[in-house]
Amino acid sequence: MDINGIWKIEMMGIYGWEPTATAFLENGRYLAGSNNHCAVGKYTLDGKDIYIDGVMNVYKNTRALFGKKSSSYDVSFRGTLEGNVIEGEAKEGKRNILRYKATKIAELP
Repeated sequence: MDINGIWKIEMMGIYGWEPTATAFLENGRYLAGSNNHCAVGKYTLDGKDIYIDGVMNVYKNTRALFGKKSSSYDVSFRGTLEGNVIEGEAKEGKRNILRYKATKIAELP
C-alpha cells in the first residue's frame, strides 16, 4: 500500500476512539490540522513500521493535551501499518501518553 494520502487521525479517549485531525502524508512530509491545532513534521516508513516526528501548535483555547496545556508540543508517533490503518502510540517529549489510529480516507491527486 502507498502510504502517501489523506488520513483520519483518532486518539483513544475515555469514550473510545475520538477523531482529532486530518493528516496529509506525502513523500516524507506530515501535515495535519483540525479546528484547534495544526502539526508539521516528517515521517519514515521501515517495512510496516512508521515513525512521525513533528511539532503541534494549538491556536484555540481547548482542553489539555498530553496532560498539560500548552500552545506548542514536540510530538512523535510510532505505529504499525496494516492495510489502510496505522495504530500506535503518541508521545510528547519522553512521555508515552496516548494510543492513536490513522485510517487512510483518500489518495492524493
